[in-house]
Amino acid sequence: LIFLFVVVQVIRAVMRAAQLSQEHKAGTSETEDQKRAREIQDRIRKIVAERRGGAATTETQPERPPLLRPSVSPLDPFGGPSRRLVIETMRRATPQAVEPPPNEGAILERQQQLADQMRALEEARIHAARRAAEVTEGNVIIARAAVAAEHRAGWLKDLRDPQGLRRALVLREVLGPPVGLR
Repeated sequence: LIFLFVVVQVIRAVMRAAQLSQEHKAGTSETEDQKRAREIQDRIRKIVAERRGGAATTETQPERPPLLRPSVSPLDPFGGPSRRLVIETMRRATPQAVEPPPNEGAILERQQQLADQMRALEEARIHAARRAAEVTEGNVIIARAAVAAEHRAGWLKDLRDPQGLRRALVLREVLGPPVGLR
């Protein structure tokens, strides 16, 4: 049993080693792909630089700006060139009073005229709306009076006819006030 156990463990270790070697080979092929991609990018950069007329650069990192050297003279906090520089910077940073353009009076006058025209147009629109409402109201009243006149003429015509008169009397008895309340 011990011998069998050891053999199984050895086989398992061999299989694990084979699997790890395959993964390692796959990992190296990825780095080869990455190297190839980097080479292609470098070639493209060289071609672009040559077309622009500049020298071909093989660097993959961007160029760094040159370092600034410290000034020889220390800044003077109580006057001198640094104070003038600070005063000039403060003067530029503060907003200056803006002078109105010379034709601002004409612009304001034109705006006032436009505002007056807008007010007049609005008043005309309101007046027209009121007039339309009055006309419509008058037409409705006339139409109602015409309908009432037609109804009255129809009733009078019915009352002139003997059959219509009988019908009117029956309707009055049925629909009118009871005899006891007359």
